[in-house]
Amino acid sequence: MMLHRCLRVFGGLLAAWFASPLVLAIEAHTKPLFDEQFASNVAMMLAGRATGSHNFSISGIHFEPVTREWVIQIDAEVDIQTAKHFVARVNESTSLACLEATPSVGCVAKEDIHQQVTTARQKVEELELAKKYPAPDLQQLTEVVLRYQVNADRLSNRAAPKARYFVSMPSPSTEGAVDLPPENLAKLRKDDIEAFPGSTWTQGASNGSMAIRFAVGLPIRRPDGNYDVTYSYYCGPLCAGWYTAVVAHDASGWRVVSSVMNAIS
Repeated sequence: MMLHRCLRVFGGLLAAWFASPLVLAIEAHTKPLFDEQFASNVAMMLAGRATGSHNFSISGIHFEPVTREWVIQIDAEVDIQTAKHFVARVNESTSLACLEATPSVGCVAKEDIHQQVTTARQKVEELELAKKYPAPDLQQLTEVVLRYQVNADRLSNRAAPKARYFVSMPSPSTEGAVDLPPENLAKLRKDDIEAFPGSTWTQGASNGSMAIRFAVGLPIRRPDGNYDVTYSYYCGPLCAGWYTAVVAHDASGWRVVSSVMNAIS
């Protein structure tokens, strides 16, 4: 009985420890500020500066949590028969990006990324606030953003084949995406937008209809009271787009103020 009680106490203390602000802060600190795409772009920029090449291949990339450093294995094509191998290190702690020509030691090219680190930290802080104090009615926000994009696509390309949208909305509690609820999907389908749960997406076309995965991120509050929200579509390696919209919320609900394309493939 005493052993059982001690184990219960120990289990409670352990659970409290893992839920403590210190542990959560340590866990957050081990997550990278940058993503693989940013680290790869920096590596290619440095390799291009060192060689004058515009052709690169990345054979490996990983993040070292202890040193807070991205390590990228990159080859730059110098001519048809020659490629030079480099190791790029993008360090979030020192705010320095360094390109090493192995096995030599030292940087053959480097870049101060202090501003990028500062901006990334601000975005992380803003995202944490967005999770802690989420914007209202994320279901309707997702629906409004999808309607906006569908209308824009139809106006720009009336001959485009009809698409089926597999829709995901942000979830502050799970720190990820969840399916848009059935009632919102039904509203979209009522207005001739073929909408389905995001988790059911599979790549390909059916009966001439393209399957598009559509995802909306967490809205982040702006100083003017509106929100920035990222969203994207994906229907294949060369069929994708990433956007940022400015959205506003009032008594009538959400509306899109403006939207810009960040990237397309």
